[in-house]
Amino acid sequence: MWKLSQEAMNKFMLMIFFLFLLVLGYAYVCNDDTRVMKEKIGILKQNKISLPLERMKYICHRSMGENTQINKSLKFVSYSDSMACSSCAVDKLYTWIDLIRKTESYKNKLGYYFIFFPKMKEWANVEFAISTLSHFNYPVYMDTLGIFERSNPHLPHNQMFHTFLLDENNNVLLVGNPLENEKIEEMFWQIVEEKLGKRE
Repeated sequence: MWKLSQEAMNKFMLMIFFLFLLVLGYAYVCNDDTRVMKEKIGILKQNKISLPLERMKYICHRSMGENTQINKSLKFVSYSDSMACSSCAVDKLYTWIDLIRKTESYKNKLGYYFIFFPKMKEWANVEFAISTLSHFNYPVYMDTLGIFERSNPHLPHNQMFHTFLLDENNNVLLVGNPLENEKIEEMFWQIVEEKLGKRE
């Protein structure tokens, strides 16, 4: 039977030890990331979100009039700040259409608000791109003065915390993008149906 030399055995044991440290370190980082995420979500849920839409520029589409009404039972907000790729976020607006259409029966109680705070040099391009979207007829706002962030100093900088569902008093009910996470999508529908009833 083939046997390992003492030197080979020592190298093998050393490799196992380093592999163990690597797995342990990865688990620690993952747990730490989870802890940080929970803390940030907790901070968001402890503070109301201010929605000063009347101080932002509403981008009108041909099929829509001025729409700053925010007295909805539920409000879904997606915010793209100057650190994010604004043109990428504009391109992704179409991905929301399917979810919005699935909630059409709640349209008088559930509102969607897409807020953009692009870099100053991108303002004109982003506004033009939004205004030319032919099939996206939902409220889009340009926050050229950075009012949203100033009104919500507790908002984390990480873009993953910039999508949330609010109740009628602007309390945070859900944080995260339902298009990118099945668990968040399940929670979204659970909250919507609990608050507004089953879909028609």
